[in-house]
Amino acid sequence: MHRALLGLLALAAAMLSVPAFAAIEPPPESAIGGEPVHFDSSDGVQLVGHVFHPPRGTKTKGAILFVHEPYRSARDWAYMADKMTRHGFVSMVFDLRGHGQSLMQGDEELDRELFGDEEFLAMSLDLSAAVAVLRDASGQAAVHLAGSDLGGSLSIVHANEDPDIASVVLLSPGLGYDGVNLKGRLITYGERPLLMVYSVEDGYARKSVEVLGEEAVGPTHIETYYGVGHGTKMLAREPQLEVLMTGWFLGTVITLEGRRLEDAGKPLTEEKEATGADLDSEEERARLQEARAAAQREEAKAIEDEQDEGRGRRWELEEEKK
Repeated sequence: MHRALLGLLALAAAMLSVPAFAAIEPPPESAIGGEPVHFDSSDGVQLVGHVFHPPRGTKTKGAILFVHEPYRSARDWAYMADKMTRHGFVSMVFDLRGHGQSLMQGDEELDRELFGDEEFLAMSLDLSAAVAVLRDASGQAAVHLAGSDLGGSLSIVHANEDPDIASVVLLSPGLGYDGVNLKGRLITYGERPLLMVYSVEDGYARKSVEVLGEEAVGPTHIETYYGVGHGTKMLAREPQLEVLMTGWFLGTVITLEGRRLEDAGKPLTEEKEATGADLDSEEERARLQEARAAAQREEAKAIEDEQDEGRGRRWELEEEKK
């Protein structure tokens, strides 16, 4: 009897310790936000990215792919990708081969420290695969590209093979990062809009922008900052760059000279004939400059409001040694 009672008590305790049903584990959340996506390049590299969608009910205005620089990761662009969803864009960031979570090609683990020019140029295959994923996720054929350092070079390489790339943003561009030569490529890029941004102490980027600016044939805007570093670090140190890029994707950029972006590549005389505007007059120039400043103030106020409400995230760039 005593032994039977002990058995019943043990059974009851065991039943109480087991839940009536197994808990359902929620899907893992992305460490940097967005929807995690896994896809392969055409040469078999297993790539990882994150797609950011606009709030439900928001009309999609376009699609943007952000490309990081070497020895960095998709995290560099995550804040900007998330921010652009509030303006109706489907955005995507991803890790290039040998970086972040994109470390395998078949059964081989990739070591970026061993990469040469061939491997860096092959990263254009990663970008092509990411564009395909973004088009499928957004339903948009036209895609904007934004790249930092080599990421910008790869963006131009891809855009020259893809006529549906709407525009390209280059942060700290270079003529020959890691063997990817941009000399002469902007001729093929053609009439599409181009934004180039650099900081004056970044000598290589500055000289590269001078050459690329001469080669550009379409609407081109060059933004110069002072003492704010290289690549996406400029976003952390110069808040107006975030404003400029937002305006770029929204199509509201007015250049520092007070000219509309679509007219930036035209001689003043040609622009006057096309528009009838007297852009040589101080009054007209001042009016357009004020319009640009007003647009920047409005966007800066929106960013400040987002941060006050706890919705905005400032840049958290991981300092990695090159």
